[in-house]
Amino acid sequence: MSTQDSRPSSLMLEECFAAADDRFLDEWVCFGNLEFLLRFLDRWLTDPRPWARAQVIRYFQLDLNLPGHEVVVKRLCKHFHAAGDHELLAHIMVACDRFVRRVRITRPWWNQTTREIVREEQLFAKPNKSIQDEIGRSAILRPDRLNRKTNRLFSHRTRNHLRRKVWRYFRRLSYRDAEAYLSAMTTAIIQYRDDDFAAGENIIDNWSLMHVCYFHSDLLKFGASHTNLQSGCALAELSAAPYQPELWRRPNAAEHLLQIVTTADSALARIWAIELLQRDHCDSTQRMDILLLMRLMSHTDPRVQQFASDTFGQYRGLENLPVTTWLELLDLCDHALLPAICAAMKKHVSAARLSTLQLVQLSSVRPVSVSEFGFDLLTTRHDERPLSVAELASLSRVHCEALAGKITTWALTVLDSDLYQTDDVIEFFDALSEATRSASMDWLEQPASRGHNDPALWARLVETPFDDVRLRAVECLHRRTSLSGTETDVLAPIWCAVILGVDRGGRTKLKAITHLQTAILNSPARAAELIPVLAVAVRSLRTPECRSALAAVASIVAQNADLQTDIQRLLPELQWINVPS
Repeated sequence: MSTQDSRPSSLMLEECFAAADDRFLDEWVCFGNLEFLLRFLDRWLTDPRPWARAQVIRYFQLDLNLPGHEVVVKRLCKHFHAAGDHELLAHIMVACDRFVRRVRITRPWWNQTTREIVREEQLFAKPNKSIQDEIGRSAILRPDRLNRKTNRLFSHRTRNHLRRKVWRYFRRLSYRDAEAYLSAMTTAIIQYRDDDFAAGENIIDNWSLMHVCYFHSDLLKFGASHTNLQSGCALAELSAAPYQPELWRRPNAAEHLLQIVTTADSALARIWAIELLQRDHCDSTQRMDILLLMRLMSHTDPRVQQFASDTFGQYRGLENLPVTTWLELLDLCDHALLPAICAAMKKHVSAARLSTLQLVQLSSVRPVSVSEFGFDLLTTRHDERPLSVAELASLSRVHCEALAGKITTWALTVLDSDLYQTDDVIEFFDALSEATRSASMDWLEQPASRGHNDPALWARLVETPFDDVRLRAVECLHRRTSLSGTETDVLAPIWCAVILGVDRGGRTKLKAITHLQTAILNSPARAAELIPVLAVAVRSLRTPECRSALAAVASIVAQNADLQTDIQRLLPELQWINVPS
């Protein structure tokens, strides 16, 4: 490839062209020798490969400020005009529009009436022609010798001539072949970029585009070279008024307008197409492909998202959409549009069409509107057919902080029955959501809940990695030990004291371990819920408590060998040695 310190290589250009290498264009723009350019251009235009055509399109997408390429551009325009190549002429139309850029200047003039100088703002097209350097037209141009980036080929007179010529072609095409005209203009409109409208005056500098999109607007005044605003008008008032408006009202035009909305590189083009769709193609938009509508709902332009949302609200056939499509809509659309999607889903989708797993997944997502919608359907499903323990426990993974507490309270209330199992309930206390953990502790502190008198659950809470749960559990245990007379369970003060001893020392904890040992031996039926408390004491960092708990475990096994299995399950780190009698 050519560099600033080397002359452009015709051999490299030949190799890139033969190999269909995209570096060809980088080499091509380094040449300024007219004879060489024209000779090679003939080969380029007669090459049947799609790659060669794509390079021409890329060429016109460049900033055409390459001295020595004036004749090349003219030859290309003449060639594709004679060939009737609508697509390439559409790209040429965009390139010609980019030739002209005016700037605002302030010019003073003397007002004879008021006898004072008046400063008036005007638009002025600077003479920014890219000219050949001092070596001469036959010189080979190097990148460091090119003109400034803001310069362009041709004089203003020639630029305006080229714009008029290409627009004349499409104006006549609109009368000969309406479909070809719509297709070509769609190709052209898509190519305009937001950079082409960087300033307000740049919008009307696109002379051909203004003809295509706003020819019948009362706000614009069209001249042979420029488009200007009528006196007292503003660009904000500009609305779609295309050339040959009846062509854009045809049913098949909706497809072209949707293509512009979907793929256009400029916000102006998308707004123009949306305006025509809303004005002339309401029926077509209400029957558009749902997958296309989904893509529009996730578009980066908020105006396109709003258009898609409005269209979705009036979409025909929502009642026939499969559930999987609804779920894809919820996944793909922007969060701001989720309430509208959920409202439509409530109207057209019943709980019977969704599986319980899908309802649980909807309830667990982060967006509030979707989580609320899924939870409403889930409670309805539970009234019709009670959820299983596993399905209820899976609600501990709710991501929506705003509804996590409400969902947790409902799930634990349902589990606070014959379904109650410590292993299922503990998942809510180990949840990543702070709201879920807080609601779980609220439920646990209620004396009427089954977890309130479940020593196995309390024992596991002391080992939780979440400080908010552990500290709150310790504080609650401290209150219970100080108000032991109010406990309905006579063993509650004992196991509360043992668990509390892990966090706070004290000699009374050693006595509590002894009482707990006696209770297990006297009531083997409660061993399953009391042994976890001993396991907590065994793992205590305080040597007296650990030693006392180990002695209690050994004594329990010695007096009731049937309990050894439960103890081994909860304390797998213990090694049992059979001492011969």
